[in-house]
Amino acid sequence: MTEASPVPADEAPPRGRTAPLEEAEADRLFREGVALFNGARYWHAHEAWETLWRAAPDEERDLYQGLIKLAAGFLHLSRRNRRGARNKLAEGIAHLSRYEPVHRGIGVTELVNKAKEIVADLDAGAIPYLIPPSIRFIASTSVNR
Repeated sequence: MTEASPVPADEAPPRGRTAPLEEAEADRLFREGVALFNGARYWHAHEAWETLWRAAPDEERDLYQGLIKLAAGFLHLSRRNRRGARNKLAEGIAHLSRYEPVHRGIGVTELVNKAKEIVADLDAGAIPYLIPPSIRFIASTSVNR
């Protein structure tokens, strides 16, 4: 059995990925995305999180992908696009579920449950009146990260 060669530090990231961000910059973008999402500025939240997603280590990529998909779903819902909203929300739920109950200080379960309620309404043929969900930061010592 042969050992894999270490990847040179100066090697370019895989296509579609960027170099890792400094922790302070990653935290700033994450919080900016949360603030934008909470202000129902879903497209802008998506943009902030996409920067994180491109630079994230593999174990964090699904978190950002899930948040991006939820933002896209709520954007579709605000535009009364039932099919687009349902599909993106369901995809976001699938990506985020592994990070429950709390990850990076946010209440993932709370967000996922709200998205599930809206998907159920959409599946029942309704386009719910959108009261924008909020992402809450939860102070806890028993979090995933």
